[in-house]
This record gives sequence, structure tokens and C-alpha cells, in this order.
Amino acid sequence: MSAALSAAGIGPAAARTWPWPIDPSRYNRRAELTTQELQALRELDWQVRRRRCYDPDLPQWRVIGRLLLPLDDARAALGWCPDTPAHRRSVTDAIGLVLRRCLEEETSFWAWSAETWFELIAPGHLEFEAAWPGWIDGTVRPYVAAFAYLLGDFTGFHRIGHFNRRSLAWRIFGKDVVEDAVDQVADTLQGWGCHPSDGAVGQFRTVLIQAMLVNRSPLLQDMTSEALARIREAPGTTPHHRRGHFRGLHKALFALGHAGPPPKPIHAVTPDIGGVPDAWVEMIERWHATSTLSPKVRGTYRTIMAKAARWLAAEHPNVIEPGQLTREICAAWVAAIDRMTVGDYVQRQAGLERHGGKPLSPQTKAGYLSATRAFFRDAQEWGWIVRRFDPARALATPRSIAALLAPNPRVIADDIWAKLL
Repeated sequence: MSAALSAAGIGPAAARTWPWPIDPSRYNRRAELTTQELQALRELDWQVRRRRCYDPDLPQWRVIGRLLLPLDDARAALGWCPDTPAHRRSVTDAIGLVLRRCLEEETSFWAWSAETWFELIAPGHLEFEAAWPGWIDGTVRPYVAAFAYLLGDFTGFHRIGHFNRRSLAWRIFGKDVVEDAVDQVADTLQGWGCHPSDGAVGQFRTVLIQAMLVNRSPLLQDMTSEALARIREAPGTTPHHRRGHFRGLHKALFALGHAGPPPKPIHAVTPDIGGVPDAWVEMIERWHATSTLSPKVRGTYRTIMAKAARWLAAEHPNVIEPGQLTREICAAWVAAIDRMTVGDYVQRQAGLERHGGKPLSPQTKAGYLSATRAFFRDAQEWGWIVRRFDPARALATPRSIAALLAPNPRVIADDIWAKLL
């Protein structure tokens, strides 16, 4: 294990409940290759692939024994691997490729940086195969990545293009333990209304497996608040389109008792919803935490539904929870949107002095209705409320509004028109 891993508190040196399958202290990790080792690798040439006709009794194998032993041990430690001739050949080819690169670098793989491993794995499978034409295929690359992960400090999976992290996690940790952790999180999410069919569980699974790999443990109890803070800062763990899913994963781990509550966002802290019944607040926040829409869209829809709840509190105070909505009330909401002005039913009036009181644009009206349809469609599909109406029909955009959404044509100057022709 590299010094970088030990310094980060990741790996067997740290107080963890998951035993790392490779103990680096068992091996000779000298960085430099001896003259004899370099000569042996040159003489073996492509026999390092150990294909069917290689000679296992050559003395050169004993000379490079300190390099072979950890690689063979890492292969034996792989917890899941298709037991087919093609995959057995691929993992042996991966070992040969690492040995070949040792000759080129004139160092043992123990001394390689994450960048060196990345150069060997390559940004994509086409680049990987092009670098070694004629003797490797796409099945070799995942095993090279597994060796980089087990024997080095490589976790830069965001740099290597399309890559099946789930299969890698199965190989490193074992299929059963990985899927057990995934099932625990999935069950928690489904208890909140997420369903596999809406894609949310799959997105959370991707984030969870990435977190396992960065944390170097498949166990949920190893994902403490401190570990999650470190995972969050790791490159590639939480790209912009997955930040909401990582926060949702943190919430699930908190619910399971493995971590504390997720910290509130430092920037653009979402204010609590005020001026509406508690049942509405609970379901709006539940929808916001469950929906797989982008964080920006979810935030916008949350604001719109809070405005709808305030309108109901003012115009229909007997409707204290979403399940009480009827087609008649939906029709009244559509009409209210059509007559609504900027600043109506908002929580804060700050910054509205200039535009307050102006009619909503057709695009804004259509957006309000789209948000309301999405909210009630999801709430009905997820079994949160009884299906009393069809959101697509009861909350459809009226023709009078839709007609104003048409493109706004402009006159094209003659010289520009001539160029177009």
C-alpha cells in the first residue's frame, strides 16, 4: 500500500472493519529494479504473458519472483470473476502487461504514481487496445484497473471513460457483500417512495459503489460522517449531476445509523417552507428528496408547490393535505395561475419591488402547471396519495396559454436572407 493511502487513513493501516485483501508488508516493495531483474524481464520478453507454451522452469521467473508474488496474490484475492478460459487468459495478460510496464519504467509497480497507472489503463478501451496491438482485448483492461486499485493508490475511475464500477467492486470485495449493501440502501430509498422503475435507485447505486471504491470498503458501517466527508472531496465522486444523489445516499446512511445527518449546503441554503400546513410541507420536502430530477429543477418545483400550498391555505383552507385535492380544485388552481401576478403567494417579498404585480409570462404559467403535474403524478405513482384525478388532464396547460408559447418570428433583412438562399 502506498504512503498516500496510509496518510489518507484509507487501507489496512487504518482502524477499519473491512480487512484489505493484500498486506503490503509481506512483500519486498523496493522501488528500483536490480540489473538482474531488468535483464530477466528483457529475456522473458512476451513470455511474461504466461500463455500455453511458456516455460515455467526458466530461471528468469525466480529472478522476478518479488514482482510476480503480489500480482499472483492479487489475482487470487479477486472475489468475483467469470470462470471462463477467456477471462483466465485476460487476468494473466493483465499481469504480463504490468510486468512489461515495469521494464519500461525500470521500477517496480510499488513505486508507480496514480498517473503512471492511469497511463497504463488509458482514457478508454480503444486507446488501451491501440497501445498494445495484437495481443490484448477489452477484457484485459478491467483487470489492470483491479491491480491498480489493489496494489497502488489508483481511484481515478472518473478519468478512464465508460467503466463498469459494479463489476470492479464485485471483483475486489465480493459480489454478495456489495449487493447486500446496495440492497440495504435501496430498501431505505424505496421506503421513501423511490422505485427501481424511475431510475433513482440505479443512480444511487452508482454513487454508492463509487463511494465504496473510494472508501476502500464495501461495508456501510465504514461510511461514517468522517469517511463521507473525505469521499465527497475525492475527484469524480460527486460531479454536478450527482450531488443530489450523494446527499440522498448520506441521508440513507443516516437513517440506517451508520453516519450523522448530512451537512446543510454551504451555498444557497434552501429556506424552510412557511405559511402552509405541516402535511403539505412534509410531502413537498419528501418529494424534493425523492425525485430524480436535477437539483435545480427540484428546487424550482419545490418553490412552485409551496406557492400552490399557500394559495390553497388562502382559498381552500379545508384542504390541509395533498390527498384532498379534487378535479374541481385543480381547475381553480389552473385559473388562479392564469390570473396570477409576480409576488403572489411568495414567502419573501425582497427583490420584487421592480416587477411585483406584473402578470406572469406564458412560459412561467406553463412552468407552474408542469411542476404541479409532476408533483401529483409522482405522488400518485409512488402510492403517497389516492388517485382522485388524472394530473395530465386536470392540470393540462390551457389552449389560451399554450397558444402564446409559439415561436416569436422576426423579419429577416434582405442581405441575410440572400445569404440563406
